[in-house]
Amino acid sequence: MSHEVEQTVAATYQTVSFAGKVAFVTGAGSGIGRTTALAFARQGASVVIADVAERSSKETARMISELGGQALTVRCDVTQGGEVRAALDQAVNTFGRLDIAFNNAGAEQKVNATADITEEEWDRIIAINLRGVFLCMKYEIPLMLQYGGGAIVNTASGAPESGVSEVGPRTPPRSTA
Repeated sequence: MSHEVEQTVAATYQTVSFAGKVAFVTGAGSGIGRTTALAFARQGASVVIADVAERSSKETARMISELGGQALTVRCDVTQGGEVRAALDQAVNTFGRLDIAFNNAGAEQKVNATADITEEEWDRIIAINLRGVFLCMKYEIPLMLQYGGGAIVNTASGAPESGVSEVGPRTPPRSTA
């Protein structure tokens, strides 16, 4: 993640206090998820780091601990309802509530012509990027309502970093003269 994005996230939460709140962040092992988890921790939230990458999750937890914050790492494949539910149950069992969800886990395929993307790759991307957000919200909403409400943010990213510059053969512009 670029330093500018990290500064923007930090500035956004500079005056907000999340003391006493619990934030559940998917994809928190790296990138935007990690930066957001750190921002929540800096502002006093207890952070649940939900990711399939256990080593990266532990690194995020270490960083939060160095800030003096509280973190819980949970392995969570967002495409599996049982894992999402178990991760959220562990969050509530550890911290007593759920106030914030930042559904950030995502995947992207290699830039390829549509005709060259396999159906299996398409299904994998859809499962993570769409089904994952649905499953997270399905289980987050009832928990938040049980504890008086909360806030959910769903993110999508990737194209700005690796956007396609051309779709097909380039045709020179026509002269109007």
